[in-house]
Amino acid sequence: MSSKNGFEPMAVIGEHGSIAFRLTVWYAVLSVVLIASAGSILYWVLADRLRQEDDQWLAGRIAQVRIILLLHSRDTAALQEEVHREAAMLPGSYLRVVDAQGINVIEAPIPHAVASGRPFADPRFRTRGDEQGVDWASGSGETYRLLSARVGVGAGFTVQVAMNRTSEEEVLAAYRRILWLALSASLAIAVIAGYLIARRGLQPVSRLAAIIAELSAAQLHRHVVDDDWPRELQPLAANFDQLLVRLDESFVRMSRFSADIAHELRTPLHILQGEAELALSKDRSKEQYRDCIASATEEYERLARMVDALLFLARTEQPDSLPNKQTLVIEHEVAAVCAFYQALADEQETTLIAGGPGTVLADSALLRHALGNLIINALNHTPSGGSVVVDVTKTSDRAVEIVVSDTGEGIAPEDLPHVFDRFYRADSARFRQGAGTGLGLAIVRSIMLLHGGSVSIDSQLGRGTAATLRFPAT
Repeated sequence: MSSKNGFEPMAVIGEHGSIAFRLTVWYAVLSVVLIASAGSILYWVLADRLRQEDDQWLAGRIAQVRIILLLHSRDTAALQEEVHREAAMLPGSYLRVVDAQGINVIEAPIPHAVASGRPFADPRFRTRGDEQGVDWASGSGETYRLLSARVGVGAGFTVQVAMNRTSEEEVLAAYRRILWLALSASLAIAVIAGYLIARRGLQPVSRLAAIIAELSAAQLHRHVVDDDWPRELQPLAANFDQLLVRLDESFVRMSRFSADIAHELRTPLHILQGEAELALSKDRSKEQYRDCIASATEEYERLARMVDALLFLARTEQPDSLPNKQTLVIEHEVAAVCAFYQALADEQETTLIAGGPGTVLADSALLRHALGNLIINALNHTPSGGSVVVDVTKTSDRAVEIVVSDTGEGIAPEDLPHVFDRFYRADSARFRQGAGTGLGLAIVRSIMLLHGGSVSIDSQLGRGTAATLRFPAT
């Protein structure tokens, strides 16, 4: 039950508590439980052993009295003398012989010679003869062990013997006190030693935390796993190194991306600034102002396309960005995209061929966006008289591949690994319709990642390029 302010005491030992504290508690509890268990077992064994020895001794006294009864059952005087002599041999022992009618025949020592707390005062033991030892505590605090047995001599007798085992109880009491002291001392030692051991054992964790705290963006190349870590921390150090590698790559991409954005924005902004300064340098005709505004509009459009592309990439990289997938007829989607770019293909005297039936589970708008980016790239890099073909195939593992191939200029091998990087352009790129944003293929890759698929490009200089969209089997 939590308190009014919401504090839960078990939370200190639970998930939010100190590991060293939790280890100390468990170590102390385990130590005390083990010592208490061992001490309790030893105590039980000692007490049981003492009772067994007492019962054996009492059984020996009964055997002696049985012999006396056999010899002097008809001579009362001799019987009393022998019984009293037997009782006097060991101080603290008591004997009583009861006949079949429950009348005391002999009792030694004599009742008036002992304190009122004599062991046979309890009537429950008067006729008891089951040969089972029992303990009895007197009113004065003394403890006795009693044993009785029936003897078939004459009309029958019941022999009851008892011994004072107060000294044994004092030994057991002293053992209990020592056990409690040992438990208290072991608890204190276990707490102190457990805490020191836990703190020492957790020093590598503290060292790892100190190393992590010292890391900065300029130290992401450091390898934590190179240090001599305990076996339990080696997977953590290795995973942290992998995290550092990913962070380092992300920082490098962010830095390059920021530099690329600055570079891409600088050119149109300089153009706009130069044209504005040129227009303001002196009075010009309406046609010249119109040309200046038209040129600025082209740069504005290019900036708008770049911003739209960046916003699209940012949305696709959000963790909660999920495409609206549905089963699409690929032939219809490809035909719609090709129809949109047919006019551009006709203007460039390039053949645009769409074909290949099939279905795919995808977002229609995103699929058309990816296809459009690949087709416009193919058209921009294919000379007049060339062709751009969109084909659909189904692989042996039931995946669907949409291939956009052209007979254009191709991509150099050294440029292929970078074509999906943002703002990357091959040196040989020459666009007919003005400079692109350099984000088209990056957008295609993001779209395919959203669908759980992939995109790849094969190209040969002077022979053309083939871009493949691979959608997983549904």
